[in-house]
Amino acid sequence: MKILGTGLFGLIGSRVRELLSDKYSFGDISIQNGIDITDKKRVFDEIKNSDASIVLHLAAKTSVDGCEKDKKKDIKILRYKDIKRQEEEWFKEKTAWAVNVYGTKNVVDACIQSRKKLIYTSTDFVFDGSKNLYSEEDKPNPINWYGRTKYEGEEIVKKSSTPWIIARIAYPYRANFIRQDFVRILIEKLRKKEHLQMVTDHVMSPTFVDDIAYALDGLIKNNSTGIFHVVGSEFITPYDAACKIAKSFGLEENSIAKITRAEYFRNRAPRPFHLALKNDKIQSLGVKMRGLEEGLEEVKIQRSKFKITS
Repeated sequence: MKILGTGLFGLIGSRVRELLSDKYSFGDISIQNGIDITDKKRVFDEIKNSDASIVLHLAAKTSVDGCEKDKKKDIKILRYKDIKRQEEEWFKEKTAWAVNVYGTKNVVDACIQSRKKLIYTSTDFVFDGSKNLYSEEDKPNPINWYGRTKYEGEEIVKKSSTPWIIARIAYPYRANFIRQDFVRILIEKLRKKEHLQMVTDHVMSPTFVDDIAYALDGLIKNNSTGIFHVVGSEFITPYDAACKIAKSFGLEENSIAKITRAEYFRNRAPRPFHLALKNDKIQSLGVKMRGLEEGLEEVKIQRSKFKITS
């Protein structure tokens, strides 16, 4: 089976391709290959001319604070009555809305036209964090621009006539990649004995990237449709996560200090308080989503195997 993917050079996409290349043939729509998802014609041509039966849409603008900075510009462009002018601006500006909403619409519309199934990766940030535990049936209510743009992408997918899957992902981490993730950033800072301020009143669901890859494989094999929370099985604060990382890698914890969400994110994009996502639905397909402790053990094994020290 062939899969056409966006974002296959990213933190998640590159590992998905690496782990599943013995099962699927991957085609690529990416900036690295000269294809921009805000270029409507190129996206339509690539998807139409591909013999892939599934499009895996991973590409997104994911910097929460970066997306928040785009908000004013996005709102200004959204007020344009001329749709063609809007499209020209999205292509030119590459803002959060341009990539996460307009780019997603291009991919979705091309899938409809070409009758291809779509897998769209979203985020836990579509929720406001006011509930103790979120299921796939809970109504999103994003509180920052990143979450809003990913939610708008979800709505475009849900309203489409093509078969679709929305896979919500949270705080992905892996053993090694050119781009850092929160686990490897903390390992590096702890090794250097840098002073760390870690939030105590935010709850997250860290997710091992390998588990995301195998979950996507499970969704494809089961011919699934609908929304799935593809997240780790442990809900934890950043402070407790940092302490676990230190313990797991034999590093000192005395450089880790506590700070509140309000203090840490002052003058930055608002963050949801409690982002614990239920993952029973994906695990019912026989996919194991590890908690942070188990994930860190696998990270250690992989780093040791490949002699990764940084």
